[in-house]
Amino acid sequence: MERQGELRAPGRSQARSVGALLLAAAGLVVLSLVLPHPSGGNTAAQIVIAAAMCIVGLLCWALAPRIPTATTHLILATTAALTGVLIYESGVAAGQYGSIFVWAMLIGAYYFPRKVALAHLLWLLGVYAVTLVAVERTAGYSPLTRWVFTAVSLSVVTVLTNAVVARRARADLRARHFFDLSRDMLCTANMDGYFVELSSAWEQSFGYSDDELRSAPFIDFVHPDDRERTEAETAELFEGSGTIGFENRYLAKDGSLRWLRWSATLASGEALIYARATDVTELKRVESEREDLLVEVEALARSDSLTGLPNRRALDEQLPHEMARARRGDSPLCLAILDIDHFKAYNDAHGHLAGDVLLQKCAIAWDSELRGEDGIARFGGEEFVVLLPDCLPEQAAMILERLRVATPNEQTCSAGLACWDFGESIEDLLGRADAALYRAKGEGRDRMVY
Repeated sequence: MERQGELRAPGRSQARSVGALLLAAAGLVVLSLVLPHPSGGNTAAQIVIAAAMCIVGLLCWALAPRIPTATTHLILATTAALTGVLIYESGVAAGQYGSIFVWAMLIGAYYFPRKVALAHLLWLLGVYAVTLVAVERTAGYSPLTRWVFTAVSLSVVTVLTNAVVARRARADLRARHFFDLSRDMLCTANMDGYFVELSSAWEQSFGYSDDELRSAPFIDFVHPDDRERTEAETAELFEGSGTIGFENRYLAKDGSLRWLRWSATLASGEALIYARATDVTELKRVESEREDLLVEVEALARSDSLTGLPNRRALDEQLPHEMARARRGDSPLCLAILDIDHFKAYNDAHGHLAGDVLLQKCAIAWDSELRGEDGIARFGGEEFVVLLPDCLPEQAAMILERLRVATPNEQTCSAGLACWDFGESIEDLLGRADAALYRAKGEGRDRMVY
C-alpha cells in the first residue's frame, strides 16, 4: 500500500478538489461578512484573501490536468495558512472559518496516504496554534481549550476518513489483482436470455453449479427490484448497444445479494452476448460507509460541540426558511437573544469547566421548555438565539419567562425579543433583538425587553 494515494484518485481530481475548497472558502468569507459578525476585524484584508482564494481556486479548476501532486500539497498547505490569517483578521476565533479546516482535512485524508494526511494535519494545527496566540479574542474560551477541541475533532475526521478510504483502496487493489488473474465472472448468453458458458468464478461467488446457472434464464437470478432495469439494458444490448458500467444485484444460492458491474457486447455473427461481471459488493459497502461518514461530519459542522445545539451556521441556514414560511402563511415570527447574566464573573469564580457545565445545563433546560416547533441555537459565548415561529409577541414573552425561570444553578439571564415585520433583513431582525437585550442589561439584567 505504499502507493495508496495513487490508487485513490488521479492528480486531476486532487487539484480540482483543492480548487473547489478555495472557492468554497472564498464564498464562506463573503457570507461571514454579509451576515452579522463580530466587530473589530479587518474587513479589507478578509476581502483581499477571499479574492486571492477565488482566483487560485479557478486556476486550480481550469488547469487541474497540468498541476502536479507536489503543487497540490503546497496549495492545500497554503490554504490552511490563509485560513489562519482569516481568523486573525476577523479579530476573534469564533469558529466561523473552522469549516475550511474540516474541508481541508477531508481532502487530505481522502486523496493522500496516512503519513501525508498526518503531515497536513500537523501543519494545520500548528497554523491554528499560532493564530490563537496572535488573535485578539477567542470568544470566551482559552486558546488552549479551542486548540485541543479542534485537534481532537480534526484528528477524528482524518483518522476515520483515511481508514474508510484505505479500505476502499484495498478493495480496488484486490479487484485489480482479480482482473489480472482473470478471476472476473466471464460468460456468454444467447438471445433467449440463457447463459451458454460461464467461468468457474460464478460458482465460487454464487454457490450455484454450472448446470444450475444454465438451466434458467439469467433474469431469474437478478434481484426482483432490479429486473425491470436489467431487462431494459438487455433489450438495448440486443439492438447492438454496448454495456459499460451497468450495475445490478444477483441472488446467491445462500440468499445473500451480490452487486455486479457489467461490461458486455453483442457478437452479431454468433448471436451471443459476451460479458464480464465484476463483484463490487465490498466497494458498495465502503462507499455507503463513506457517505454516512460525510453526513456525520456535515452534521458536526452544524452543531455546537459543547451544548449539542445547532450553531451559528445552522441558524444562518434555518432563519431564511422560517422567514419564508412565515411570509407564505402570513404568520408571526419572533426571535429572541438570551444572555446568561454575569457569565464572566461565574467563570472567574468557578473556573471555565464549571462555566462549560453551566452552558450545557442552560441548553438542556431551555430547550425542554420550548414548544415542538420552536428552535434554539448557540449564538456564541453565553448567548443563545431562540426562534419562535407562529408566535405573537405576548406568547413569546410568556415562553421567554419560562426559559428565564428554568435557568439552572440559581443564575439569571436577560432576553431581548423582536418580532419580524415581514420586510426587514435577517441582520436587522437580529440587530433589534440584540438592541433589546442591551436594554435589558442596561436596566439591571434578569429581565426581558421587547
